Amino acid sequence: MSLTFWSYVDAALGRGEDVFVALVADNTRRSPGTRGAKLCIRANGETFGTIGGGGMELNIIRRAVEVLNAVPGNEGQEGFVPEVQRLFHRQGGQGEKSGLICAGNQTNVYLVLRAQDGETVAEIARRASNDVPGVVRISPAGLQLVDEEITAESLENWAPIRFESDLAEGESRARTWQYDEQIQNWKRVAIFGGGHCGLALSRTMAQLGYVVTVFDTRPDVATFRDNEYATYRVVVDDLADGGAQITQPHLTYVVVMTTNLDGDVRSLLGVLDGPYPYIGLMGAPAKLVRIQHELTEAGFSPQAFERVRAPIGLPMASDTPEEIAISVAAEILQERGRRS
Repeated sequence: MSLTFWSYVDAALGRGEDVFVALVADNTRRSPGTRGAKLCIRANGETFGTIGGGGMELNIIRRAVEVLNAVPGNEGQEGFVPEVQRLFHRQGGQGEKSGLICAGNQTNVYLVLRAQDGETVAEIARRASNDVPGVVRISPAGLQLVDEEITAESLENWAPIRFESDLAEGESRARTWQYDEQIQNWKRVAIFGGGHCGLALSRTMAQLGYVVTVFDTRPDVATFRDNEYATYRVVVDDLADGGAQITQPHLTYVVVMTTNLDGDVRSLLGVLDGPYPYIGLMGAPAKLVRIQHELTEAGFSPQAFERVRAPIGLPMASDTPEEIAISVAAEILQERGRRS
């Protein structure tokens, strides 16, 4: 498993280091830094993560190193109060300039984490690594961990990141503000079928930051057994049982790409009634007609099949598993963009 941001911070605090954390609380279109992006800076200038790069990030790193190496009591880390800064990526106009000219703006949060934050950070890191819900809250008062689950009932008013401040149009600094971020990853995909296409899609979606769950009935198939990109590999006796094992169905995008028609039908039987924001099915038109017939025979109305995106993926040259994965991932990203 790759090192997560919070596990990196936890390790640094465990070594007795103070660290400077910068994260993007909000952004407009075309900003290189996007909401939730994070950067950890150590006193020696070593970094983990990014909030947009370029001259903007170099300036933040330079300031962080100065803060972390300052003599305590002389405006150094002991006296650093968490703050918000809105940076504008342009040369003219109002507001503080980032040094970039790509247009848009982003609002960054800065804080210093010390040994006293170690217990909180360790628990945040544990939850992030184990896909456990909770909210990271940052304000001028510092860092907090708040227990909060993502439920189907709360989904209508739920957001993975919430940022409130008294920043006015064109202003760069806020006096009152609060940043909340859900620890549990809200980007989730369930793949039915652990073959070559399932493996390729697992790799692509994991690289995009998704929690990936793969279902199959064949525990010894190499493409399923050795799939290191899947967060969860779930063996089921019947693919129709897979839907009941998806822990956050209201956040999960479902992709069906099994080895045969029966596997596709069984997979769909378990998810068609669920609250999934997206269900996609791989297959040629003739196969899709047969699948719809099988589902009708099983008692589903034709309207139930209308929510299935089939054939899955953006139209492009996609013949290899890797090309199919890119096509499917692109469609999921496009769909997610429509919903956000």
